Amino acid sequence: MALTILNLTQFKCPDTIFMLKKNIRNLNNKNIILILTCDISTKWEIPLFCKFMKYQLITKEITYQPYKFLIKKNKK
Repeated sequence: MALTILNLTQFKCPDTIFMLKKNIRNLNNKNIILILTCDISTKWEIPLFCKFMKYQLITKEITYQPYKFLIKKNKK
């Protein structure tokens, strides 16, 4: 398993989700990605994105910026 860090702090909605989708597509299955973002809408958009795409949201830290999301790509 590899860890990829994706810094999206300079992007705002909807670009954060577009960039996440673009970058996660290139990862192998079972890989883990750490997402850093400052866009407040990602507090609910990234968990919904994970649910829709059937990715595992391992953890999220949304108390202080940058917000951090740890996602496992586990699609077949």
